[in-house]
Amino acid sequence: MKLNKLAIGLVAALTLGLTGVAASANTQTLTVATVSATGGTTSATAIALPVPGDSVSSSNALSISVSGVANGTTVSATATNALLLSTLTGATATSGSATLTVNASTSGSVELFVFTKTTAVGSVVVTVGNTQTTYYVKGTAGDLAKVALAAPATGLAGSTQSVVVSAFDKYNNVKAGGTVNLVINTNGVITTATATTTTSGTVSHVVTLPTTGSVTVTAFAASSSAVATIAVTQPRNIEAELGAALAAVATLTADLATANTAKADLEKVVRKLKWQYNVLVKKYNVGKPKAQKLAFIK
Repeated sequence: MKLNKLAIGLVAALTLGLTGVAASANTQTLTVATVSATGGTTSATAIALPVPGDSVSSSNALSISVSGVANGTTVSATATNALLLSTLTGATATSGSATLTVNASTSGSVELFVFTKTTAVGSVVVTVGNTQTTYYVKGTAGDLAKVALAAPATGLAGSTQSVVVSAFDKYNNVKAGGTVNLVINTNGVITTATATTTTSGTVSHVVTLPTTGSVTVTAFAASSSAVATIAVTQPRNIEAELGAALAAVATLTADLATANTAKADLEKVVRKLKWQYNVLVKKYNVGKPKAQKLAFIK
């Protein structure tokens, strides 16, 4: 009887051990747009994912395919700065969740998908049985969807002013290399231009103000637009500006002369003090042993 119980316990232990091995001995394959994804094991080698627009597809999602697990094994995932899907069928950018749990099919495989709406580094922790694996992803800004302008409200007539153009994707990630169309209205005279954003997602476009009136800049990108108007505050008085500049130069020149005079006076005082000190030292040193004599100031 004791032998039978021992045999049953041994079989149960072996069964549990084999199940644990099957659950953890799995293969995980990463692909983006059906192409094998490399890296992803550290934040520095995060897998690049295009930020999607409205729909999520294989072109902008990371596929994590887990195979070689026992039927019914629980596979779970938790995402930070990323979202998870169990299928791409009908998937939209609002479909994802931060956590996902699925059970392995009879074939011993599971597939889940990762996408992101941000260009910040994100991570996904995949748990199969007792084994955890972390993958890192990083979004690249999606299509240009929004535009913004920043400009001073006023400026002097004839002056040049910078209008800062900013471009963003649908989720407000800055868009580098985005081309924005500009329409410049100078008192009814219309001109056009294009501006392409730098790596910071911004670019400056310079306009020259007329003698009176205003300049209105309108930016267009996708279905978005933005407007900035710079009003001329007063006619530019070149003579007055030159007068102010000359006055500033005169003030600095006077200050410099005063400083030089003060420096010369101070140098005279220092020379006198040195002379007085050396006279006293000369008198003090008379009759003193060499070791007790004081040094002169040169």
